[in-house]
Amino acid sequence: MTAPTQPPAATGRTATEPASASPAFGGPRPLVIAPEGAGGDLCHHDVPAGSVTVVASTDPAAIAAARARGLPVVVNLGERPELAAAAVAAGADGLWLDTPSAAAAGQAREAAARLAPLVRPSVPDTLDGCRAAIDAVDALLATLLEHRVALAGRVQHLKPVGGHAGRDPRREAAIVAAMAERAPSLPPEQLARIVTAIIEAGLDVAEADMSGEPPVWRL
Repeated sequence: MTAPTQPPAATGRTATEPASASPAFGGPRPLVIAPEGAGGDLCHHDVPAGSVTVVASTDPAAIAAARARGLPVVVNLGERPELAAAAVAAGADGLWLDTPSAAAAGQAREAAARLAPLVRPSVPDTLDGCRAAIDAVDALLATLLEHRVALAGRVQHLKPVGGHAGRDPRREAAIVAAMAERAPSLPPEQLARIVTAIIEAGLDVAEADMSGEPPVWRL
């Protein structure tokens, strides 16, 4: 386990110095902290010394131990934005990047946006906060829908009869029943309409794309 350290760029600043106007930790997704000009949510110098606890590990135990200090926990990814998803899943409030690359910051931000709703559900008390939380859920939903459509397309190539002609009502009913158990606040008949729309959209895509390429999980 790596001991928590202060962000290198925050050295010399006190915890009482205000950061520049910027989003606060604790929103719908972790903030990306990157060198100036890299397109992060915050620049390194926006994080006052002593205002966060930094760990150089995506180990959930290390992050849990750091959280006991009562400050937002920032995971130092160094120059490895591909670790962002692991850091978010482990409970990071922020993602520290050393590379001055806009692409790296974008990669980390996208991973945070797609995964955060699963691991840090948010129920804000303001309209803007609620809309930001909905946007975060929508980002994840779009990713999952794309992946489901890709998997459904793969299924059509494996079934004896694919496309709309090969629909299986019993299988679709079982899908709705399983989803209803996970979403008890949605009446089954309304959930069935949503599932049917998703299935039909997937079949439309499958019939238009006969490449047979395996699905790619993009997170």
